[in-house]
Amino acid sequence: MIVCPYNESFLVLVLQTDHSRIAGLLAAHWGNDKFASLNPYASMVLAAQEHDSGWWDWEIKPTLNEQGSPSDYIGSIKHLGQGVWLDLYRRAIERLAARDLYAAYYVSMHGEALLTQGMGLLPSMPDYTGDPAVQEFIAAQKALRPQWLQVLQKNPALREATNDTHLWTNFKLMEVFDQFAQFVCNRYPFNSQARKNGPSNTLSNIPVPVAPGHDDVTLTLDIQNEREAVVRPFPFDVSPLVVSFQGRLVPNRRYLNQEEFLQDFYRAERIDINYTLRAA
Repeated sequence: MIVCPYNESFLVLVLQTDHSRIAGLLAAHWGNDKFASLNPYASMVLAAQEHDSGWWDWEIKPTLNEQGSPSDYIGSIKHLGQGVWLDLYRRAIERLAARDLYAAYYVSMHGEALLTQGMGLLPSMPDYTGDPAVQEFIAAQKALRPQWLQVLQKNPALREATNDTHLWTNFKLMEVFDQFAQFVCNRYPFNSQARKNGPSNTLSNIPVPVAPGHDDVTLTLDIQNEREAVVRPFPFDVSPLVVSFQGRLVPNRRYLNQEEFLQDFYRAERIDINYTLRAA
């Protein structure tokens, strides 16, 4: 969950599964006269939409952290425990592989990237590769992906999308969608500066692919007010692009036990959050 201040009395909780669907929405609208469209479109949108879907297993009954507060997603591999966190991603990758191998390929890469500073794209992230359980998870994913790639490369429609250059470009886009969706869901209202962790308004300076033959760029989100941001350069096919998701309001306090928290979590008032992304 993304845990944000709402006011002095309440927190607003945004589920990782909702954040994941925002990433999918951003992917679905990616591309215009300057930014190349996704290839393959449906598989990449699905990968973005499901990249954090493993969190569903935990978010149906979320746990408190050691301080008795709702658990934030930042640092979750530590405060949930490696076994819990790694299993969330392992199961999600397995489920997606049964439906779309190309999408699963990128969710597998994303799972590894969360442990390896974005495979070099996000040096500000923690490096978890010293942990034996993490090493085992990464080794298993590295063993799976070449097998999947052999299958994918037999499909003539995926010939271009499975060459080394295109595979890396699509991975960078996956990380862009994740960082962008985190930024959007990581604050309430949009111009709040209460959270000090998570992506910056330049999406942690992650390199953003534009089109073949063009250098990567850095996207900047200039927050205008409580609901709007201008994106430079603008990568989507429609302006304005409206992004909508829900938050849950729970009391801003420490809980004595898990059951007490779950009563508030399940009963929580849902609020609709609507943000608008515009071209300059």
